[in-house]
Amino acid sequence: MTTHGPTRCQVLISLDTPTIEVVVANAAFAVESCNRGLVEAHSKLRVKLVHKAWDGVSMSTNFVASAAELKIIKQ
Repeated sequence: MTTHGPTRCQVLISLDTPTIEVVVANAAFAVESCNRGLVEAHSKLRVKLVHKAWDGVSMSTNFVASAAELKIIKQ
């Protein structure tokens, strides 16, 4: 799911609690991994920040993600 507004875009990913903790604890690695996949797919979307949100994680991005970009990020 993506949302957009005048100053922010994000991808919300539902995860179980142990997985959330691992992703948040390794946020820099998660950002790097997502961006590497996006670069390989020749996308201009970039993940800027990862943090815990509701029952998952929120990934702040520079644009609204397309369906194809969402698949890359979820991997």
